[in-house]
Amino acid sequence: MYEILPYSHEQELRWDRFVMENSMNGTFLQTRRFLNYHPEGRFADASFFVEKSGIVIAVVPGCSIDGRFVSHQGSTFGGPVISKDFYSGNKILEIVKAIDDYIVQNFKSVKLKPTSRIFATVSTDLLDYALEHSGYSRHTELSCYTPLVKGVDPLEICKRECRHNFRQAEKLNLTYGEIPDSEMEKFYDFLVLSKARYNTKPVHSLAELRDLKQRFPEDVLFRGVWQNGEYLSGMMIFNFKQAKAFHFQYLAPDDSRRETNATTALFVNAMREAAQVGCEKFSWGISTENGGAYLNENLYRFKESFGALPCVNARYEK
Repeated sequence: MYEILPYSHEQELRWDRFVMENSMNGTFLQTRRFLNYHPEGRFADASFFVEKSGIVIAVVPGCSIDGRFVSHQGSTFGGPVISKDFYSGNKILEIVKAIDDYIVQNFKSVKLKPTSRIFATVSTDLLDYALEHSGYSRHTELSCYTPLVKGVDPLEICKRECRHNFRQAEKLNLTYGEIPDSEMEKFYDFLVLSKARYNTKPVHSLAELRDLKQRFPEDVLFRGVWQNGEYLSGMMIFNFKQAKAFHFQYLAPDDSRRETNATTALFVNAMREAAQVGCEKFSWGISTENGGAYLNENLYRFKESFGALPCVNARYEK
């Protein structure tokens, strides 16, 4: 029999140890250490453990919103996060049923957003199958990633136009590196301008980005390119170590300097850094809007120019 245990602050270390050490699809984004950077009270936390004989089998990060269970809004991905020791064909249906029974008894509806397969350590097909055949409807958004090989320059994977733009940028002697604390405000100002062009705002405040930079110095990276010390473009990257993947999260370019091709230089150098530290994937994130209904073809084509291949992010609703 599986038991459900609602999350409490006293269980933080136990939760995080399971996500980072014992699961097949957990990332630092699903740890309490990450989720807790949000101000207390911002979300009505409804997360819970699934246990068997006192052993954690799964955790499900989530929030309660108007009587609905929703994968935790403080993270890109929620759950379920499944134990690698219990991730098998004869157990996954039982685990999903235990999760589903609890949610059905306590909530009006549910929306789950599991970790994308490219950030899991093994195939997520079993979990996808179990959810879809437990009465959940599946909805997808188109994402993409560039495969990386250590010792192979990612520039070789890029298409001709991308390589040309990078060579042009190289002539300007641009420098690539970590964005220092002294330039985080400038990075954020350009991020706000970039988002405003699409009538959106950054999910995070400047203070939250500073907090993440300090809290996760090896997992949340800020990289930029400069010309003679002048900031041209910057990005925020999530480093998913277990999955050997860099994930591009935010871009903050100075659009008045597009002629420098600084953003192309930024992406190529970030891919190079990823390959040098042993990553096998550079994730570009989604190119769709309205829950996947609309594909931004120009954006997707831009990512394809860096050798990106398609993958999907799935959410499950009931």
